[in-house]
Amino acid sequence: MLQITEKEVQDSITMDMALPVLRKAYEDCMEEKIYAGGRIFMPVRGQENVGQWLVANCTNKPYFGSKFSSVFPENLKKGLPSVISKVSLYSAVTGELHALIDANYLTAIKTGGSAAIATDLMAKKDANKLGIIGSGLQAFSQVLAIQEVRNITELYVYDVIPERVDRFINQIETIKNNPYKITAATTADECVAQTDIICTCTTSLTPVFKGSSVKPGTHINAIGSFTSFMQEIDEETVLKSDKVITEHVEGLWDAAGDIIIPFEKGLISKDKVNGTVGDVLTGKILGRENDQEITLYESVGSGVLDIALSIAIYEKFKK
Repeated sequence: MLQITEKEVQDSITMDMALPVLRKAYEDCMEEKIYAGGRIFMPVRGQENVGQWLVANCTNKPYFGSKFSSVFPENLKKGLPSVISKVSLYSAVTGELHALIDANYLTAIKTGGSAAIATDLMAKKDANKLGIIGSGLQAFSQVLAIQEVRNITELYVYDVIPERVDRFINQIETIKNNPYKITAATTADECVAQTDIICTCTTSLTPVFKGSSVKPGTHINAIGSFTSFMQEIDEETVLKSDKVITEHVEGLWDAAGDIIIPFEKGLISKDKVNGTVGDVLTGKILGRENDQEITLYESVGSGVLDIALSIAIYEKFKK
């Protein structure tokens, strides 16, 4: 069995490597060459702390696997990541454990890469102003990925703890792929109002911006909400969205509070969710029909993407 550390993952994975793997995983999922099992999430001593298990199985490769993630927001005050993840990759022939992979960075790259694919499919072709709410690893990976699919000219960043923003901006300065301007927004709503691609990357249980700030033509990547009681995006934003896609529709109705809460209030029907990234990628549905539409990618996590990326890393290390 291989044990692949966080540093080894960081040293071996790039966005250039990840994006084709993730696109192929979506296509394979549409063809049932890889599929996700049911997810489990469990509040731990209240709703702030959560454990979550995602699983996936390949029919075209000899692997299946699971990812466990814990989300403990107060960890930041202890000098620890708020999200801690590990992947267990197994043989589909014998059931043996092939690899145990530290997966914090893997998860961030997967999440950023998937959002970049959704952005490429749904954002306006000339969208070039990016807004990031949050300043952790997930936020970093959103910038790293989305700058690969759109020519970013301005980046706005907001965090509820302002001192985190300066550190984040310094990190982005080292990886940005063109000399775009970076601005520390004074409020989340300023961040939204000034941009045409929005990424929310927080562990907030309540909406982080007002739907009234969202302009026509905006694309939103809602990354943070992954339980039925988290609502990072407000109801007005959901109602204003002309297209809503996700990784797996079944998983969304298990875990996306952003969508579940307005549904349970009777504000939307299940038809509000148009389909999956895979549906758009393969042409089953249209991602954007005009430049006035507001589009929403509601990310809830995907074992398919985690395991596809883990297989790519494992096969690189086992050689």
